[in-house]
Amino acid sequence: MTTPGGALARKVLLIEPDGLVRGTVASVCREMQIARVRQTISVASAEQWLKTGAPQAVLMSLVEGDAALDFLTRLRAGAFRCEADMPVVAMARVVDAALVARLKELDVRRLLLQPFRLHDVIHTLEQLWPAREALPA
Repeated sequence: MTTPGGALARKVLLIEPDGLVRGTVASVCREMQIARVRQTISVASAEQWLKTGAPQAVLMSLVEGDAALDFLTRLRAGAFRCEADMPVVAMARVVDAALVARLKELDVRRLLLQPFRLHDVIHTLEQLWPAREALPA
């Protein structure tokens, strides 16, 4: 059972054009009680959702290239309802040194190279919210 402040209270915005990847990640996150995943197919649809929604993390494909980087730049500038410094995980098929440097500037927590194992995505999301250690009495 998950409490209101528990894992399923966490919202992750998943921006990924591949429906199979989106559905699989969302399903496994729900079943393992890691987070609720809001699925979008593009940066444009993510921006629409961010007018009313406020995730605690973003997991996004970089397939849209400059549009994805522009989105991240606006996110970090506080252009949306969500926290500007929330964790971001990027997914890409190909990267070069310039892209890695840009992602570091944008404070992307982790870069997953595709194809990746589902376990890698789940492990990454779990690490975004470290388990709370018991506080001394």
